[in-house]
Formats: sequence, C-alpha cells, structure tokens
Amino acid sequence: MGVVLDGRGSPGRGVAADATRAVASWAFQDLGLFRLELGHRTDNPGSCLVATRAGFAVEGRERSKLRYGQTRYDVELHARLATDPEPR
Repeated sequence: MGVVLDGRGSPGRGVAADATRAVASWAFQDLGLFRLELGHRTDNPGSCLVATRAGFAVEGRERSKLRYGQTRYDVELHARLATDPEPR
C-alpha cells in the first residue's frame, strides 16, 4: 500500500494515518493476517509519523535498501501485529 496526498488541505490532519489504520483493520479482520509491515525512507519524517500514529512500531533500519537513479536510501521498518492494541 502506498499513501500519496497532494498536500492541498491534508497535511497534519491525520488523513494518511486514518487511511493506514483503516487498511490495517481490514487486513486483520477481513483477511485474517497477523503481521503487517510498513517501510519508508528515513529522509521522510512525515511517513514515520503516519506509521506511528497508525500503531506501527519501529523495528529497525534497512540500510541502502532503495535505489533511485544512482542514489541509495535507507528504509525504516515498522510493523503491527493483530494482537497489538488499537491506536487512538
């Protein structure tokens, strides 16, 4: 799943976190999945905030995982389990 917002009227309002929580609930309840993982580039603090607000715990860093052109980026890995408490 990817979340991309155009920035008009949405920054800081929790739209991406709400969408991520909704997809996680659907995956746990309707699909019966137990573990979900979410990764984002470490130079994107907004995505980190979305992940933590959606109840995904930080689990680590994957060094140089992504490459765009000649540039490599680290990815921070988050995960949420079906047994984790619902985020507020």
